[in-house]
Amino acid sequence: MWVAKIKYKHDDCITMPKAVKYKITVYATPGNSYNDKKFIYNTGFLMIIGEDKNKQDFVEELKKDSRVIKVEVNKDLIVFVEKRPINHPEYSAFRSKEIMCVKPVYGNPEDGFEYWEICSWDKENISKFLKDIRKIGEATLLNIEKMKLNDVYSFHIAPNLTSKQKKALELATKYGYYELPRKVGLDILAKKMNITSQAFSEHLRKAESKLITNISNGFL
Repeated sequence: MWVAKIKYKHDDCITMPKAVKYKITVYATPGNSYNDKKFIYNTGFLMIIGEDKNKQDFVEELKKDSRVIKVEVNKDLIVFVEKRPINHPEYSAFRSKEIMCVKPVYGNPEDGFEYWEICSWDKENISKFLKDIRKIGEATLLNIEKMKLNDVYSFHIAPNLTSKQKKALELATKYGYYELPRKVGLDILAKKMNITSQAFSEHLRKAESKLITNISNGFL
């Protein structure tokens, strides 16, 4: 299996301009796709992380987007359906039957890029995929290698976490709390959330406990 990591940005994106505007971290995975004679309908799943007010504003703007015809929200999980012309160039590429997502797409509000990890049986399919999406946006190949997959990610473990637990986990990962040697302490991370070190530690500990329990129940 060929596995590639890419970063991608395009002006016609429904989610990332809103994520940048409201400083929302987005994890996305595609759902089903169907079409009639004129339009293609795509279902998307979003897990969002950010300040409560910003998340509310993000959702409200998503609902008002004329390209979005359905939205369902359950805490930080959003399911939506977008409607596009059937010949829309982006979706002929991203709905390729030869390309599969290894993990949810990471949307970084700091640089506005989506980070994709995709796989295919044939390296040429990935090359074609990159060629197609470069027609409509900015795409950079970060890495590609032939390997056997040893894991596939989903949202299954995330909905059990509260917003503050997700934020604590995101900050801890982003700033190197779990790296060896550790790059940041709890006091610095707590300041980034404007809470005490004790409160941050509790959010992080509860998040870790839930993740480990869910992983153990699902795979061990």
